[in-house]
Amino acid sequence: MNSASERAAYHEAGHCAAAIAYGIPIIAVTIEGEAGYLVRGHYRERPDLALECIATLCLAGPAAEEMFCGPITDGSDRADYEMARHHLARQFDPLRIGVEITRLRDAAKRLVRTPWAQQRIGLIAAALLRHGTLSGADLGGLPVWEATRPVGGRVAPTAKRPVGSS
Repeated sequence: MNSASERAAYHEAGHCAAAIAYGIPIIAVTIEGEAGYLVRGHYRERPDLALECIATLCLAGPAAEEMFCGPITDGSDRADYEMARHHLARQFDPLRIGVEITRLRDAAKRLVRTPWAQQRIGLIAAALLRHGTLSGADLGGLPVWEATRPVGGRVAPTAKRPVGSS
């Protein structure tokens, strides 16, 4: 069984992995007890692509937490879904938002299941549990950071699976 701080660490690490994958700058990520948060920098991309990336980033935290720690049963993912809905409301009507949430939740799950993201999430979660707060520079300094960054959809063979996965 994972502690609340471990769940928070994996959750925030999922957000970080998505931010890195989409080139969204990270100012800092913090866990404090059972809660965590990510502060991102300003992000400029084509409006349609930026919206999709930001909404997927919102949903990658719960996806990582579920993958590494099991189902979320305390409703702690509500804020992430509300944030994704808020972003999507800029472009979609309420009925379409539900469809987009489902599509982007699946995209977030696929992202966190990649070997590259699994390795990053594990490294970031462990560092968060040790230090509590990491800056964007700290994240960039984690071991094997650039060596296994995805290139052309491929991941270097040094990526590892999370503990307990098959």
